[in-house]
Amino acid sequence: MEVESPPTTTSLIQAGEYLIVQKIDGEQSRIVRFTPKQKILIEKLKFTSDSAFGKPHGLFEVSNNQCFPMSVDRLIEELQLQEAPVATTLADSEVVLSEIVESSDLRVVIAPSALKLEPEQKRQKLEMDAVLEMKKQGVSGQEVVAKLVEGSASFQTRTVFSQSKYIKRKAKKHSDRYIFLLNLATQISYRVLILRPTIRLLAKAYYLKDPDRLAMLRADQLALILQMAGVHHGKNVLVFEQTLGLITSAVMERLGGKGACVHFHRGAVAQSIPCVHSMNYNESTLSTFLPVRIKCLLTGKQLPYENNRKACNEEEENDDKTKEGKCEENVEDQDLEALARRNDRLDRERRGLEMTFEGNAHALIIGSRTVDPINVLELVYPTLAPSASIVIYSPHQNTLISCYDWLSKRQAINLVLTDQMCRVMQVLPDRTHPLMAQHVAGGHVLSGIKVVDQ
Repeated sequence: MEVESPPTTTSLIQAGEYLIVQKIDGEQSRIVRFTPKQKILIEKLKFTSDSAFGKPHGLFEVSNNQCFPMSVDRLIEELQLQEAPVATTLADSEVVLSEIVESSDLRVVIAPSALKLEPEQKRQKLEMDAVLEMKKQGVSGQEVVAKLVEGSASFQTRTVFSQSKYIKRKAKKHSDRYIFLLNLATQISYRVLILRPTIRLLAKAYYLKDPDRLAMLRADQLALILQMAGVHHGKNVLVFEQTLGLITSAVMERLGGKGACVHFHRGAVAQSIPCVHSMNYNESTLSTFLPVRIKCLLTGKQLPYENNRKACNEEEENDDKTKEGKCEENVEDQDLEALARRNDRLDRERRGLEMTFEGNAHALIIGSRTVDPINVLELVYPTLAPSASIVIYSPHQNTLISCYDWLSKRQAINLVLTDQMCRVMQVLPDRTHPLMAQHVAGGHVLSGIKVVDQ
């Protein structure tokens, strides 16, 4: 038997990393950067981040603004109690009925058929207040059911099946196990999942929160984009997207530290890519991220920054929005850090431009929301290597039809316009059907292959 090894330092929650917080039975997920002395709020449930540091990722219980990891033994015990049988058959109901008859002075007469009562006739003589008072006095659930049967005006007129059903329902409601399950349901509402971010969880969280910002991109369509582009370890991929960095982050994860993800962006620095920051990538994976300014792509060469201070300020503002906080001003340190960041950006941009114009790109991925993809194709398509994959995503079908015509005129082959449907199925005992309340909006994917006319 293998002994499970204790969690390593990297598998524990640490300050400064991004995590996904989801309330059990909740609808939304939050991407939060855990910092010391931070208050985490998720659907009216609040706890401090310090109580989670040093704990493994997983299920936590929230109490008094603190979160505590849930033990496996406790979860197994609760699962066993939930699965315990409770008078589910007619024979079980008859046993309960006989026990009630033996433990009380009530004479139960099994009626051959059911009779209708007058609407004004009161069916239950025992008031709810009396039932609550009995429970406060410690009366067992069996005695409470006996009193309810005795106070029911229609019990003797019921059929044997109806009587068994009545007793089974009341026994389930007033049994100690039922009360335990109610308390358990209340406890579950104070539990949260604190998970390490993944591409699927990020796609789901942003899609449920604001699908418009994500261009209606679902996780299944993102998987289709990566498949049609043939993204794998060591590949060079050109990316222009408006999906909060989700496509770029997915490509970087697929590359696995080898290859290049050339990210074309507007402005001095790459902005609005929270999905890249939220994945907590290591240095090896981040080395494949090569941001390139659109302005440099238009001119065909690397341009110096017109205003270094302005560029640094833009990056600092972007970092502030991502980290949700500002550091104290230190002019000398800021200048050194800004200079180091600028040099790193210039080096990455130089490598990205060389790869683009030398024709070493193996794939082009465009995730458009407001920009016409044809404008990007006119700039990048001539620089693609022969047999390079082309994948374009857009929430608007007409946009992709125009791209289809544009690529057809340039002898691109295997052009396929895909509209994917994804529905969540609800699996229940003896029945399976689509979940009634779910998001079904999505976009369209156009894929093809570039060929060179000899």
